[in-house]
Amino acid sequence: MKNQRTPRTSPGASGTVFRLGALLLALLFAATPASRAVTQVRPADMQDRHQPPQQQSGKQKDSPFEEDKDESESESESKPREEVVRPRATDPATLMRTAHFIRVHSDSIFVNEREVEDSLRKRKEFQAWGMVLTRNDADADLVIEITRKAFTRRFTFTVLDPRTMEVVTSGKTRSVLFGKHIPTKIAEKFANRVKVYRPYPPVQ
Repeated sequence: MKNQRTPRTSPGASGTVFRLGALLLALLFAATPASRAVTQVRPADMQDRHQPPQQQSGKQKDSPFEEDKDESESESESKPREEVVRPRATDPATLMRTAHFIRVHSDSIFVNEREVEDSLRKRKEFQAWGMVLTRNDADADLVIEITRKAFTRRFTFTVLDPRTMEVVTSGKTRSVLFGKHIPTKIAEKFANRVKVYRPYPPVQ
């Protein structure tokens, strides 16, 4: 009997087959992550493309340019309101001519506020001008403040605008043993200061 020989493959052919198989496996593994990345990127792109117009309009409203427009519009609306307010007259002449309510305040224990008020009421000019005495600081048009210099008999009265605390006019007087009392002197000097801007009405 003749010996049967099994065919043998050459070492070069087996190496080629092994290389082809490894290359196919490498291509498969390389293609699989790329396909996953494409599938992951596509939904995000589709969401941005198909975003509803309401959300886009909302983003535009939140921009700083819209806030600047709102502020400029509010400022333009508030300007006409400020122009309507008229400044109050603060010059001494106008205050003396238009003063109606007078407030007397004394910082000295030697001068009683009520005595000064009584002296003002007794003056004909005070009645003719239509002035009224008040003890409410909020209603006063003019405030007469009376002070005394320490260790002297000199008294000072200052007429103030209660809203601005500016001095409208002032005067000094001195107490004597035989003569007019300090409240009477202060009332007289105050009337003389007002007469400069507010003449005494003639008696008919």
